Amino acid sequence: MAEQGTSTARRRVGLTREAIVEAGIRLCSPEGGGVLTFSRLGKELGADPTAVYRHFRDKDELILAMTDVLVQESAALAAAEKLGADRWRDSLAAIARAVRTVYLRHPALAVLAAVRTTASTAETASVERIIGVLHGAGLPVIEAAECYRTLLDLTLAMTQASASFMVLDAEAQAKDDAAWSVRYGLLPEDRFPLLHRSAPRLTELFRDDAKVFELVLDTFLDGVALKIERASNERASVVD
Repeated sequence: MAEQGTSTARRRVGLTREAIVEAGIRLCSPEGGGVLTFSRLGKELGADPTAVYRHFRDKDELILAMTDVLVQESAALAAAEKLGADRWRDSLAAIARAVRTVYLRHPALAVLAAVRTTASTAETASVERIIGVLHGAGLPVIEAAECYRTLLDLTLAMTQASASFMVLDAEAQAKDDAAWSVRYGLLPEDRFPLLHRSAPRLTELFRDDAKVFELVLDTFLDGVALKIERASNERASVVD
């Protein structure tokens, strides 16, 4: 009995905020079952579920802490590209891809985290960096901030959509797949000529969220390039 008591005491001593957050993130991965509850969290940690409340007021506070880890990992992954300040387009693309990659490792958490704001040091630094990239490329600060928000929203929204599909059961996924490959693919050409012609491509894209994301990202960056060109022309006209 003494040995068991010692083991329990050691677990309690080792139960930290960091350990709880790591366990929660593991549970939100496909390998972890993709479901986050305090009872599962307690089992994962080898502790009473109520012990979590000594470190987090509620599940929402825990989710924000877990979200902050995703923010940090995304920033680190993007920074690993080591892109120069002159490569604004590649920098923004790297940031967006990093967010998508990190979040989709934990789809159950991505569904929750994509709509949250942590206001943490990591998140604030990331916002400053993105606005800085856009401002350095030639956009006025306010317009750079608007483009930051647009990039963030489209990235998180599409990532959340992909994550939501990933957490569906196989039967539901198959139904959606059939809707494109069967129902849309068999639409009569005389009534839906444009859908009939584009159905093969739409079916292909349905199965490839990553490709759709790249299409949207590329379209967004083309728009930013036009804004940068316009800002440059406006500055030149003032000088003239």
